[in-house]
Amino acid sequence: MPPFRIISFGLLLITLAVNIAMPLFRVYAAEAGLNNGQTALVLAAYITGMLPCYIFLGGISDKVGRKPILIISVLCSFFATLLLTLFPTVTALVFARMLQGVALALSMGTGTAYLAEVLQHEKMAATKAANLASLSTAIGFSGGALATTLYLLFDFNLVPPTYYLLLGVTVVGLILLFTLPNPKPIGGNIIRLPYFPKGSFPVNMAIAICWAVTGIVIAIIPTQLAKFNLTPYAGFCLVLINWTGAFLQPFIRQNDPKRSVRIGYILVPVGFGLVILGCFLALLPVILVGTAIIGLAAYGYSYVGGLALIANYGGQQRARAVSGYLFFGYIGFGIPAVFLGYLSDQVGIVNALLVFEVVIVVLTVYLMRVFRR
Repeated sequence: MPPFRIISFGLLLITLAVNIAMPLFRVYAAEAGLNNGQTALVLAAYITGMLPCYIFLGGISDKVGRKPILIISVLCSFFATLLLTLFPTVTALVFARMLQGVALALSMGTGTAYLAEVLQHEKMAATKAANLASLSTAIGFSGGALATTLYLLFDFNLVPPTYYLLLGVTVVGLILLFTLPNPKPIGGNIIRLPYFPKGSFPVNMAIAICWAVTGIVIAIIPTQLAKFNLTPYAGFCLVLINWTGAFLQPFIRQNDPKRSVRIGYILVPVGFGLVILGCFLALLPVILVGTAIIGLAAYGYSYVGGLALIANYGGQQRARAVSGYLFFGYIGFGIPAVFLGYLSDQVGIVNALLVFEVVIVVLTVYLMRVFRR
């Protein structure tokens, strides 16, 4: 198998593990007697594993080499899935999420750089590497959730066969990873702090809002679906969020980046508004349409346009500027969901979502004015 396919497969395995148990998150939490806020806090353990590695170990694969770091990342995702397979409880979920965060933080930059190195003799190697990494992770983030969702529709089980299947496939992936070439490390500092260039704030905030809505859909919407006996369908929400934007990325890249970011600003409150309406009326199709529209921004227009702008703003500090962009995104993914989870315990899920919709609209109006200037 060509090296670029093995590396892409490794990234796919890591992202499959991240959400393989997503349709059962709320079930594990409910068995432990956790409320919405506590459930969101459990899911935010993902961020506690990710951010320290992402900020302080950003240059580790430059220092020690791509291959060992990618193997360590896949091992972390393997042990995360193994934990949930052996102990399908919310306590195991906390540690699994931390391991998944570490795996993702170490692998994203490493995998993309590794792909660029093994493809260096091809035309537009960097672009092809970025596209392969983006496609692999987009399929992985929701592919695991989709597989578990489809099984749960036929047989509800706290340890679905998809866990065992992923463990077996990951072992195969690890064997393949050991056959990869091991390019000489390029050297540099292990610590690579994010950089926030002038003009980046409205763009960074755009991805923070997008991914905040994504985190809320993962952490809170399954509880609302459970009220309508629709728990197994939670995975479809994640699939639509990831795939609608990701598979349109080739088309979106042809747009002016500023125009793409502006479109993203509009899509998020519209999509989230439909999710709220679907939750209020108990209409699954409306919720799914809303999540698809959110996905167009979160992994499509806002993400692609924002990434291009930040890379341009960053100049020679492009890599650190992109790290700053993703830093905003991951903070958005984890923190708002926790606050909204606790708020929903006090005022109800739909009311809490409405509060956040107002916040989104106000922020969007403000950011669009700043962005225009």
